[in-house]
Amino acid sequence: MVVIGGGPAGLACAAELAERGVSVALLEKRETIGGRAQDLSCKGLVHCRQCDVCRVHRLRSQVLSSELITVHTSVELEQLERNNGRYRFDMVRPKDAIDLGRCSRCGKCVEACPTGAMTKVGGKIRLDRGSCRSIQGLECERCVSVCPVGAIDLFGEEHLSVNGNAVVVATGSLEFDAAEDKRLGWGEVPGVITSMELESFLEGRREADIGDGKKLAFVLCVGSRSSRMGTPICSSVCCKYSLRQALTLKERFPKLSMTLFIMDWRGLSSEDGLLKELASTDIQVLRSRPAEIFAEGGGPTVRFAAGEDVFLQSYDSVVLSVGLVPDTDDDTILQLAVPRDPWGDLKDDHCSERGIFLAGSCRGPKDIGHCVSDGILAAVKVMKHLEADHE
Repeated sequence: MVVIGGGPAGLACAAELAERGVSVALLEKRETIGGRAQDLSCKGLVHCRQCDVCRVHRLRSQVLSSELITVHTSVELEQLERNNGRYRFDMVRPKDAIDLGRCSRCGKCVEACPTGAMTKVGGKIRLDRGSCRSIQGLECERCVSVCPVGAIDLFGEEHLSVNGNAVVVATGSLEFDAAEDKRLGWGEVPGVITSMELESFLEGRREADIGDGKKLAFVLCVGSRSSRMGTPICSSVCCKYSLRQALTLKERFPKLSMTLFIMDWRGLSSEDGLLKELASTDIQVLRSRPAEIFAEGGGPTVRFAAGEDVFLQSYDSVVLSVGLVPDTDDDTILQLAVPRDPWGDLKDDHCSERGIFLAGSCRGPKDIGHCVSDGILAAVKVMKHLEADHE
């Protein structure tokens, strides 16, 4: 049994199948499993806001500790074959850059590395591939040149194959690239960041001009509900996600002034606890879609309409809450020939007849909780398929 994608849906599906006694090969193109949820912070500093990030961490631990689940990370598909109802995936992935059998642990590579990608942990040399200049296509390889025993190979590859009677596609979705909407100034206007970059601030991994006495704006629906770019449909998760971020910031910085620019609330009812909590704060909500964000006075200024009037408002920082869009370039999906709907999301049409099942946000935007539920449902469908094959 093969599960493609190590995000919330893929983890939930693999864990459920393993609990039912099925051996699973879990394939993930990133270096670690967990999906985008790995980069999200808990939104429950004082009380739980049901962001479900903790569920992903628990699922991740469950998957990694299961004897029935084999996890393959950093893999790319080379070839896909189907014979007699059985799938074979031939893949390639980077070899470990450091041959620990040859490494003398002298630390010269650590000293030579200009980015800190090489570190010495517990007496062993480790490489953070995401920080390595050479792997990112820049000229360097200083670690290779100083290694006295030739134990470093930054570009080595290894090939592997996995087989399965059924496949669950849980490849997730992508964040809208904020750089596509030039009007909103991401990458050009100081202080304009995305919602995922705000997560890095909340986790203490980056600096931002956010704190008590500062002014912050959220712009929702960036790249969604738009006929010009991104997707014309609602991402469905962004309202709750941005609201949790705003309430968490208010909890951390009580004197932070905040404004939420929204079209309307989606996925929230008047009785929702998040809206009740919002009503107890001084966070301003404006039903307006900003027309432009530009630099003025060293920070971002938002141009927006309210009624028939146009306003300009300056902030210290602006957060673009980017929507979710389909991943239309995934080679595995192309080779499996899974159909798409008019918006680019994957469709179930007759896939189960070929032993292919879909789970999570590859079928359309979903939050973590719904992805987990969808992954479990896919596992149930797989079990019925496998049982039918044995009859």
